[in-house]
Parts: sequence; structure tokens; C-alpha cells
Amino acid sequence: MQECHPVAYESRKLNEGERRYTTHEKELLAVVHCLRVWRHYLLGSSFIVRTDNIVVSHFLSQSKLTSKQARWQELLAEFNFMLEYRAGSTNSVADALSRRTELNQVALMAMNAIVRVDSRVAINIEKKIRKAFTRDPVAQQLLKLIESGKTRQFWQEDSLLMTKGRRVYVPRVDDLRRTLIRECHDTLWAGHAGGERTLALLQQGYYWPQMGDEVQEYVKTCLTCQ
Repeated sequence: MQECHPVAYESRKLNEGERRYTTHEKELLAVVHCLRVWRHYLLGSSFIVRTDNIVVSHFLSQSKLTSKQARWQELLAEFNFMLEYRAGSTNSVADALSRRTELNQVALMAMNAIVRVDSRVAINIEKKIRKAFTRDPVAQQLLKLIESGKTRQFWQEDSLLMTKGRRVYVPRVDDLRRTLIRECHDTLWAGHAGGERTLALLQQGYYWPQMGDEVQEYVKTCLTCQ
């Protein structure tokens, strides 16, 4: 991008394994791929990588990484660059390139669910989730199973309970679950999606038992959707 004008484009399809990556990993993969493709241009130069994913923007400073993420971090260390967060609303052209047809909208929204939730809301909820574990009986039982090594389905990471797909377990405390449903249904970017689409958005980054039932009940009571 030169003076905010594109000078090159790059894209490719995800392979079968990459399709199972988390939202954050898919966006990191895009950065890694582009730096590989344009390596001969970028090595020896300083540059900025802008992303609308606030988690990706902090990737270089993360210490707890999977083996795959550690390899990516090692590769990125070759380059002299900064990861900079920029809200998607300020780059509508790039945002539009990710939309092809209405039929594909559900998959695209799901892939971007966690980053498209207002970052201030997401960060605030994450803080509340950490504090809520002590008041949630299920969370306490899961922590005991983790400590005794009796479960591989859940693990603790950065003071959060995680499950497959690197989804965060949300305790049944206060209105945490309802707040997340509201963010993935009522907000402007979500567009009052139906039950299935709202559930798909939530399941990209969060987990709790009977999530589907709670989403359907919420959508049924939404006056805008009636």
C-alpha cells in the first residue's frame, strides 16, 4: 500500500487442515503467507502490518504459543515490522473484498466473529470471565479435573478455561452469556442474524452447555426479528 493505494494483491485457498484453525490463527496465517510471498521485497525494510484483529496485533509480544504459532513467530522475526490494530470500519474496501455472495456470508461472518465483536466489549467480557470462575460450580469442577489430569477436553490458558477449537468457557454468572449472544445478534455488524448464524458466530470463540438452546430462546424474544 503506497499512500493508501494498493500496489499488489495476494490470496489463496485454505487447505483442509487450515480450515480447522481458529479465527486468530487464520488471520495470522494470512500475515505469514503474505510475508513469505513478498519476502524479497520486505527483507531489509521496515514496514507496518495493519489488522482489524486486536488479538493478532499483539501476537509478537505473546509468550504462550502453540508449536505452530512459535514457528510463525520465528519466521516473522526475520522482518523489521510492527503489527498495528486498525478497526475494520476504517478500511471498508478491504472489508468488501472478503464478501462474495449472500450464500457465503454465514461462513465469512463466523470466521470473523471474535474480532468483529467490538474489541472494548470483548476485552471487558474477558476480564469478567476470569473473575467469574470462582462463582461458577461447573468451572470449579473443570479446574479440578484439569489439575488432576483427568480431562484433555479442557485446559487452562491465560487464566481462562479453554476447550477444543481454542474456545473460551463462559461461566453462568451475571449476564456474561446473554451479553455475548446480544453482541453476536443485535449489533450493527451482526445484523440481527437468525438463530443458526448467531450460534455459528458464538461457537467460533466461546463455549457453554446448551448454548444452542439459549441462542434460540433469545432470538425468539427479539422484537426486531419477529
